[in-house]
Amino acid sequence: MEILNLHGFMGEADNKNYKALCEIFPGEDVISPEIDYLNTPPAKLLEQLEFMAGTEDIIFVGQSLGGWYADKLSRKFKRPCILTNPCFYPHELELIRSSGIADEFLEQYREMSETDQNERAYTLCSDKDTILPDNYQRCLKLAGTVKYVHGSHSTIENVSSHISELLNDIKNDSLLLFLGRGSAFAEEHNSAFFTCGSDLILLDCPASSYQKIRKMNWEDYDNIFILITHTHGDHSGGVGMMLQYVWFASGMKKKVTVIAPSAEVKQDILLMLMRIEGCESEWFNIITADELEKSWFISAVPTVHAETLEGRCFGYHLNIAGNNVVYTGDTATLEPFKALLMPGSFLYTEAAFYKSGVHLYIKDILPELLELAEKGVHIYLMHLDNEDEIKKITAEAPVKFAALCGL
Repeated sequence: MEILNLHGFMGEADNKNYKALCEIFPGEDVISPEIDYLNTPPAKLLEQLEFMAGTEDIIFVGQSLGGWYADKLSRKFKRPCILTNPCFYPHELELIRSSGIADEFLEQYREMSETDQNERAYTLCSDKDTILPDNYQRCLKLAGTVKYVHGSHSTIENVSSHISELLNDIKNDSLLLFLGRGSAFAEEHNSAFFTCGSDLILLDCPASSYQKIRKMNWEDYDNIFILITHTHGDHSGGVGMMLQYVWFASGMKKKVTVIAPSAEVKQDILLMLMRIEGCESEWFNIITADELEKSWFISAVPTVHAETLEGRCFGYHLNIAGNNVVYTGDTATLEPFKALLMPGSFLYTEAAFYKSGVHLYIKDILPELLELAEKGVHIYLMHLDNEDEIKKITAEAPVKFAALCGL
């Protein structure tokens, strides 16, 4: 992992964030350049910093004005950022306005400043910040995770400990990355992936996800698995294309292994792939969940969803990097999954704003989620039909939206 650390307006490369980061990572993994904010146009400086982002596995860290740039880089590269007392609107800050900085630079800051939330921004906001005294509300609006901490603008007490906690949050949130988290009528349908050694594992593969998967470095993996929860098109519509793509793009050297949660669903998938999609049997392998022997797999979990697919809908119980992970798939109940959850577990559950009877209605299920969170379960919401409304309902709840991978 690489860290790009950006100091504040009047700060130095060897700042407190840099020292804290060097306590956590090898020094050579932390890049902390001297930045001439006063004499460099923001657009040009942003280009220079983009050039420094030399790896896909990078986290951006920024203090004050450096937080403005770290946030921009995070949005562009779809990577997490850690912001300490970020200056989200530099053109409004008197310290910068009165520094002799060019008016055209201030105008660029005004034009380029963001107004929507960055879900992958993890922020520390000081209680005694006299430079940005009203910054907490802005942080809540513009950053996905905000922690109110003790300290001044440039000095956060126990900053190393706080940054370590945020890094742990980033690690937890990235356990499963989602290619989409929308429900059936969304532009990007719900599906996720994780890796284990030379295995790339996909949870469902709708057509919208296939278009993203092909942009991944899938060639780096010896084995590609697709775990199917059920055969609705918004979960399995891209499987046939994925099989063909991997087979032919790899020069007929790699096959995808499709995991059916049951023998009955296996026959449905074979009908879809062989008779409807016209796939050749040599393009793929298909097995049932009880035949899968992998350290990351525990079991398929039968659940209740649509009446037309009664007995054919499943979630999955997984072991991802030593963590107990429960993935509900589409379900109308949490009951089959509760016994699998213990303190420290990760629950990825669907949540619906519209009440239908075949999905988990967020207003009904929220009390159960709060009880689980109190027991130490990490809860992530997926398969969302109205993100804005669900976000309002869960604003004060200890739950998060499943993290998008950014492809």
